[in-house]
Amino acid sequence: MDFHDRQKSYLELHSKERSEVWPTSESEAELPVRSPISMILRPLAAKFLIGVDAGVCSGCLCCQLACSLFHEGECNLALARLYVFHDPFAGKDNLIEVCKQCLAPSCLYACPVPGAFTIDEATGARVINEEKCVGCGRCAEACPLNDRRTIIRYNPDKRTYVKCDLCKDREAGPLCVEVCPWGALKTLKQKGVER
Repeated sequence: MDFHDRQKSYLELHSKERSEVWPTSESEAELPVRSPISMILRPLAAKFLIGVDAGVCSGCLCCQLACSLFHEGECNLALARLYVFHDPFAGKDNLIEVCKQCLAPSCLYACPVPGAFTIDEATGARVINEEKCVGCGRCAEACPLNDRRTIIRYNPDKRTYVKCDLCKDREAGPLCVEVCPWGALKTLKQKGVER
């Protein structure tokens, strides 16, 4: 089973889970302030996701360079929080891997360090707190889409793991979407999620 098959089955699974777990009516959606236990059982959905159209991706890597520059202060493809696979000999579209901000984030649940893996209140992004991360790698192992270790990556300089946080500290949203000259990356709003 290749990445696209796993991604498709994963998305099908989570669309079923959404209808079973998430509020289905407005009265149910207006729950009282969430306690830590209810946050674990019913985490906030991400406000938006980064959508990928690999068919128009040219493989220019502008997205990766901008990501590493914004987050790490240097243009280094190995430090980007998304990854573009480009194989001109395969005859296939480029493959862009970026965090899907899962509804049931196994990476978050796998983290043994309190506060090292959280959900950003403003964006709903699943975020690794690099100051608290101990570099154990359980989040990377738990992610079902991270078999190539490109969605949740180890940063050897900081000795922590990093992943896409939807540029939570940037008012204009994800920088990779803004700099893509071909429009291969788009910000997709989640249906029924308002913040």
